[in-house]
Amino acid sequence: MQRHPSPLTFVGGAVALLTTTWTVASGVVPVADAVTALLVPALFVIAGLLGPLWRAASFTCALLVGIGSLHLSALALSALALHEGPGSVVWHVTSQVLFVGGLALLLPLAAGYPAGPGPRWAWILAAAASLVPVVTAFAGPTPTVLSATDATGAMLQLGPIAAVLPAELAAGAGVVFLMPAVAMGIAVVRLVRGDRELRGRLTLPLGALGAFAVVLMLGSIVPASAAGAGTALFLVSAPLLPVGLIAGSRPTTLHPADLEAHRRLRAHEASDDRLEALSPRERQVLELMADGHSNPAIGRALHISLSAVEKHATSIFGKLGVAREADTHRRVAAVVAYLRAVRR
Repeated sequence: MQRHPSPLTFVGGAVALLTTTWTVASGVVPVADAVTALLVPALFVIAGLLGPLWRAASFTCALLVGIGSLHLSALALSALALHEGPGSVVWHVTSQVLFVGGLALLLPLAAGYPAGPGPRWAWILAAAASLVPVVTAFAGPTPTVLSATDATGAMLQLGPIAAVLPAELAAGAGVVFLMPAVAMGIAVVRLVRGDRELRGRLTLPLGALGAFAVVLMLGSIVPASAAGAGTALFLVSAPLLPVGLIAGSRPTTLHPADLEAHRRLRAHEASDDRLEALSPRERQVLELMADGHSNPAIGRALHISLSAVEKHATSIFGKLGVAREADTHRRVAAVVAYLRAVRR
């Protein structure tokens, strides 16, 4: 499990510092309000930057910094748009794309936690979710990322780029706040299907993610009169998520008596994974090898040439990780790996 900081982690930290400075210095919103909005994403960045000191997985640290820096950049661009006036539609839309993108990173984080890199489908889903603000910007007005009010005290909103889509789409912009709940669902599935070690790692982050998801969804539906209480609850619960993710991605320490059993379990799991990589024909060849058949006999049984059997055997050895060494019989090693897997 890699625990060296990724270069992108430091880039994200630099972006976070610059955007935070701009948002506070812009004066678009009172400093107290700006600090409140910046606090949680800043904690994500800080947790990601300090995570390697506690030997947390670099994948988790990089995504924590990514989430925090995207949100801080979104707030800075929103402040820039509000500073330049209502005509700054591009800045508004970009700020919302970055904000949603930060929430969407929870999906590959939940799918690949703790060491990543996460399955391709989770990244595709995150990219698709980031298009939601672009679609809603063509439908109607949506709230700005950085809360601000006009001279009358009314909450400022982003006007549509061009109202060419049904206005109902703009009203559905809040669906992005379901992103943590979707990430929690992914984590629950992995918790149920995972081994004991993964379940131990996921328990604390899953609880923190659940609290984060509930508070975020409540914050999107509470009336304006209760906004202060919702903000306070969010500021108390949100820091639990990066802390829980960092804690869960640290290496576990096994009792010496459990080390051998743990090693054997990992060896069996690796054998299963490698067997899954075999094609149906390669699996047939390996099964016949395990039954004691020679290459010519395998060729006759499967109605293929001897050269084809040899090519399949070479591919099997490579996929099972059986090295060509002087003191290792590759055929026997492959059969042993197969028999261990099927007898579990």
